[in-house]
This record gives sequence, C-alpha cells and structure tokens, in this order.
Amino acid sequence: MGSKIPMAGGIAERRIRPLWDAIDSRQYKNALKLATSLLTKHPDSPYILSLKALVLERMGKPDEALPLCLNAKDANPVDDLTLSTLQIVFQRLDRLDLATSCYEYACGKIPNNPDLMMGLFNCYVREYSYVKQQQTAMKMYKLVPEERFLLWAICSIQLQLVEMEVRDCCH
Repeated sequence: MGSKIPMAGGIAERRIRPLWDAIDSRQYKNALKLATSLLTKHPDSPYILSLKALVLERMGKPDEALPLCLNAKDANPVDDLTLSTLQIVFQRLDRLDLATSCYEYACGKIPNNPDLMMGLFNCYVREYSYVKQQQTAMKMYKLVPEERFLLWAICSIQLQLVEMEVRDCCH
C-alpha cells in the first residue's frame, strides 16, 4: 500500500515547503529564486504563479505581480490554496473584482463546496456586496445547516437596511 503524498496546488508539499518558509520569514529574494525555480519545473501551475506574484508584491513590485496573477486566473483554478493566494495578492493590488471573479468561477464549477463558498462570501464582504453576501450565506446554510451561516445572512440583510437608510437620509 503506497503512502499518500500531501499535495499543495497539485505539487508535492515537500517541494513547496521551502518557498512557504522563505515567504513566512520574509526572505523575499530567496523566495523569488525558489518560485522561479519551481516555475521552470511546473510552468503551468497557477499556484506557483500566484505564490511568485505574492513574493513580487511583497517586494514592492506590483507591476510585475499583476500579470502573473492574471495568468494564474486565466487557468481558472478551483483549488482553495491557489484561490486564497490570488485573493491575497489581488486585495493588496486593490483588484478585489478579480479575486471575486475567480471565486465565482470556482463556485460555478464546484457548486456544493463550502470552502469555496466561504471564500466567495468573504470576497463579497470586502466589496460591500450585501445582497450577494446574503445569497451566498443562505446557499451555505442550505448546504451545511450551521447557525453561523444563518447569522451571516441576517447580518447581510441588516447591512442592506443600514445602507438604504443612509442613502435615503443623505439624498
């Protein structure tokens, strides 16, 4: 019986661990070398592209990070590691719309995945999309009847009401 190798974004975790460690310890030059090396071995990996973009963004090179993120996005990833990494970089690049579209695509491809739905919900929170927050929270509640999802839906409704009151008050 063979042992199962832990995978991260479709690549053996032991290959990615040094890159994670370099990012965690803020050794970005080393992380960039490791990411570049991994990309030569896995040129089509959206996860490695997103990690390299994360490193470049942290190094203060947003103009180099964005095209890598867009390449990763174009691969239409559906794994949570790649999506969450892209979400971090897109948020730091002030492109929340791109993170949201990634999660919307993934949720369309895998509609009953609570982890992906939670990522999508969080994107809507960052965009102040209260109606979409409510809809997503209700879908999660129907899928996994946990009280917190119902609470999220209720809070989203309350935020819609507050937003309407502010709009009515100030106009």
